[in-house]
Amino acid sequence: MTNTGPVSYDEALRRVVRIARPTAAEPAPLAESLGRTLRRDVVADRDQPPFDRSTRDGFAVRSADGAAGARKVCGNIAAGAPASGVSLGPGEAVRIATGASLPDGADAVVALEQAEQVGGNVRLKLEAVEPRQHVHRRAADAGRSEVVLRRGTVLQPHHLGIAASVGAMQVQVAARPRVVVLTSGDEVRPADTATHDLLPQQIRNSNGPMVASLVEAMGAQVLYIKHVVDETDDILPVVDEALSHADCLVTTGGVSVGQRDRFAALWEMLGFRKIVHGVAIQPGKPFFAADGSQGRPVVLGLPGNPVSALVTAHLFVRPLLRRVLRGDSGDDPLPWRRVPLAEPARPGSGRQLFRAACLAADGRVSIIPWQGSGDLVHTAAADGLVRLPMQDEPIAAAGEPVLFLAF
Repeated sequence: MTNTGPVSYDEALRRVVRIARPTAAEPAPLAESLGRTLRRDVVADRDQPPFDRSTRDGFAVRSADGAAGARKVCGNIAAGAPASGVSLGPGEAVRIATGASLPDGADAVVALEQAEQVGGNVRLKLEAVEPRQHVHRRAADAGRSEVVLRRGTVLQPHHLGIAASVGAMQVQVAARPRVVVLTSGDEVRPADTATHDLLPQQIRNSNGPMVASLVEAMGAQVLYIKHVVDETDDILPVVDEALSHADCLVTTGGVSVGQRDRFAALWEMLGFRKIVHGVAIQPGKPFFAADGSQGRPVVLGLPGNPVSALVTAHLFVRPLLRRVLRGDSGDDPLPWRRVPLAEPARPGSGRQLFRAACLAADGRVSIIPWQGSGDLVHTAAADGLVRLPMQDEPIAAAGEPVLFLAF
């Protein structure tokens, strides 16, 4: 695919998502599946709940008996105790615990505080008893064989609880894609370099830990991080090693038009098919993507400036990995949502602008002032990214809806 210039963000996203190759499904013990992506629906092995259960401590009664008069207490059912030996007749009540199974004949529960027991009888402090009050009906949550967790779900603690409740102690999940992160730049030094060892023109490697942690948070497995200087001869052996291990290579730097930007030309030299090189966005215009095909990794080349790397990781790496893990072309690439601007903002007319932003309690979003794509510090308080509309008007008014993507 030949690129004659920067493409729109939407077009670049379509091209990137199209080259995603879903990983295989693999079984995982439930205890080790937190954060993994389901590849097979989880279904209920029996009705949920499997019986009519009381939601309060109190008395199981027949609603048809009304609320007046005394009822004879003819039994007691604890949670977990069988109710099969207890049957409720007219004018009778059974003491029952929260979570216990209702006895035959009962269709309602009166809470303990709404009843008064004297000896073997109980009087209700209610004007009426409604059918099914304080009763969690059998199969109200899910019927036998009904799907309780759908494929594509990223498993969180409550999902593990649901799976456990239906006996799914092993689940089918997507294998985690293997990613190698390669950072570049002659001026970049290791993040643990002491202050006195840094020359004035040198900076520490912030992209390595940032991008690697983002990739892990997105559900992939980072095999390792490697830094390279801007020399093709130095990059080639590192790339050769990465190609033999990874499903995806994420690089930072080396994709712009500088004399020492080596990565873009290198991938084409190695026979990779260029998908995107240059996107009409700010920050992140030099973004590069290539498809290795024939079993070779996908390559996503992020710009070297840290804010550009942060933004393009969310705009391109995240949707690609989302598709790889979910394996469903029907999914939305990213979970954008519309929120109103808290203050006026300046959009762009020729490029789509993405800005770090804070989401307030009232649901409005504020764009954080920045000093350009090298200013990673300004993202410290950010909750996500705002996508500003492309328009000729110089101001987007306060209250205007914009798209927001949470980090």
